[in-house]
Amino acid sequence: MEISSSVSSQTASLAQQKVGDAVGIKVLEKAMDIQGSSALELVESTSQPSSENLPSHLGKNVNVTA
Repeated sequence: MEISSSVSSQTASLAQQKVGDAVGIKVLEKAMDIQGSSALELVESTSQPSSENLPSHLGKNVNVTA
């Protein structure tokens, strides 16, 4: 009797662990999706230069002898 209860207890524990692992993976996937979309928004916002307030002679030359 004691062996069967031990086996059923271990089976239930394993099932709970699998459910916990699945939940953890889903949370990780969601966090990675959010991080990816945030990074994409950041890249898109920095790739568009805002030169509307700058004089026309700025930003045309690069000093390579500094």
